[in-house]
Amino acid sequence: MRKILSAFILLTVFTASAFAASPSELKRMSVFISNFTETGMYDFNIEDLSDTDLAEFGIWHNYRNNFKTRIKRCPDKNCPYGSLIIDKKFVAESVRKYFDLDINHRNVDDKRFLHYDGKVYHFEGADGETVYARVYETESKGGIIIMRGETYYPDHEDIEGSPFTAKAKPYKFNGKDTWSIISLKTED
Repeated sequence: MRKILSAFILLTVFTASAFAASPSELKRMSVFISNFTETGMYDFNIEDLSDTDLAEFGIWHNYRNNFKTRIKRCPDKNCPYGSLIIDKKFVAESVRKYFDLDINHRNVDDKRFLHYDGKVYHFEGADGETVYARVYETESKGGIIIMRGETYYPDHEDIEGSPFTAKAKPYKFNGKDTWSIISLKTED
């Protein structure tokens, strides 16, 4: 066992560099990853996401975090596409902030839960279980930050969370240091 552990440590030293993130940095990383878990995104690779996936993230992220300022009631009585709307610019901003991608709104498939009318997204609100993330350890590998931690349920401490590994690139958004997500893998 000791030989296996020594080999693992040597392999880690030569392939990646662990760094000790400060408690405040771990907290910022935890909030960053929680933006995905609270919208139901637990297992993805950025290369596999469609514009519809990105639009859903942008809508639900704003629904959870900016409801009072960005989510409005549909102005049409008996709106056929859902009682709530969000301007496409807010969806695009959230996608840019967290994924460093531009969304092509015209490619969004409105057959799921949303409808895009060329200016705003129409949808029906829904609240569900909130799942957050805690980042415990980090490493840097080829300009990529690898974050490891565990999900948790703030309203149900008796429910066990799941371990996760996230990969992100350091990134500046609106002049602030942050990350753009590459992938998130949550284990069952």
